[in-house]
Amino acid sequence: MIIENTALLALIAALCSMDITAFGQFMICRPIFCAPLFGFLMGDITTGLWIGMIVEMVWINAIPMGAAVPIDIASISINATFWACKYYPAIQEAAICALIFAVPFAYFYREIDINGRNRNICIMRWVEKGIRENKEWKINAGIFLSLFLFILRSFLSYLIIMFLGGVIFQLLYLQMPVFVISGFKKAWYLLPILGFGAVLYNFKNLKILQITYFYDYVMF
Repeated sequence: MIIENTALLALIAALCSMDITAFGQFMICRPIFCAPLFGFLMGDITTGLWIGMIVEMVWINAIPMGAAVPIDIASISINATFWACKYYPAIQEAAICALIFAVPFAYFYREIDINGRNRNICIMRWVEKGIRENKEWKINAGIFLSLFLFILRSFLSYLIIMFLGGVIFQLLYLQMPVFVISGFKKAWYLLPILGFGAVLYNFKNLKILQITYFYDYVMF
């Protein structure tokens, strides 16, 4: 069944985004999963898979670790797939345009994440005060409250950007010159090559020599 309800898709996007830092680490927030998922839900899994593959390879090293907050690559995949499948399904040029259009919003989502982390400090202090007062129930309450606020922020952000961004994306794509659209068509096939190059660059510091030594040890 093809899902066309933007609010429902925004809720699914928010649940996928929880996996980034809030809950789990099941990797459902990675582009290679969430983009094909939205493509499947919207009846165009090929576009979702292609977008997810490109974003995954280009930003494969964008992983939140400790205090580091990278751009939200899940939002790039989800928004680009949503706009492409909803307004111009199975049109490769539109998918690339949607992908480019979705990148700036990833920085906006990062700011929302940072703001949410700062607000979680207030919840943490509330929980710490409760522990000092022997109110251990505040531990679970603080966890569920922070998760609820995370989902609420993500849901509202996706809902607004999916809708308003979609309106802007339609108008923007229709105003594109022919030569730009032709370039998007070529980029559909060339961007995976760029992504593969990014993968090689990000893993260039692997200690190949140690792998060779291990192979020699096992074989001989």
